[in-house]
Amino acid sequence: MATLQGLDRGLRALDVISLTADGLTVADLAAQLGIDRSIAYRIVETLEEHALVSRQGKRVRLGAGAATLAGRFQGQLVSAAQPVLQELADVTGAAAFLTVAHGARECVPVAGAEPVVQHGPVRVGYRIGVRHPLERGANGVAILALQPPAPDESEEIALARELGYSITSGQLQQGATGVAAGFEVPGTAGASVGVVAMHEFDGERVAAQVREAASRLALLSRS
Repeated sequence: MATLQGLDRGLRALDVISLTADGLTVADLAAQLGIDRSIAYRIVETLEEHALVSRQGKRVRLGAGAATLAGRFQGQLVSAAQPVLQELADVTGAAAFLTVAHGARECVPVAGAEPVVQHGPVRVGYRIGVRHPLERGANGVAILALQPPAPDESEEIALARELGYSITSGQLQQGATGVAAGFEVPGTAGASVGVVAMHEFDGERVAAQVREAASRLALLSRS
């Protein structure tokens, strides 16, 4: 089926702009898309009219309209993910969380579920909506592991990429262990699903269950 060239270019432009945290110039955008600079200007002007991008000086960044659309999508993903999170929490006996990248340096838990049967007297003090650096905690490391290898990345990220999941202890809460697996979500820099517990558990068994949940959520995000 033939695509609409203008729409295709506009969507490709949004994708390129979304991957650059500090924005990029129209000349850079034209070069990455392989189009004339005049066409890139028209694309940017059109996207700007719909608040999907904004210009600050010579640099183009995502606009408020893109954030609005992402928020609506995120709400749909959270609703679809809730049964998967609850099942993961129950089968592992640990609190389960869905986390989404927030920009290039942070992530934020957007949904969670507690097991019906609690394992141990201490609960995880992990709050929905509270951002933290991607480098801290299994959920953020799992998101970073979705990206291509970087020369300055930590051993944790490289290992998570190799294993297909990350595991950390005590990084966000003393005594808590987290296991998470990342997955691609259209329109975002990535997401992860994982569990956090204050009690001991079989790491390999839980990792397999977390990876299965990530695969299911990846399918849901594309449906």
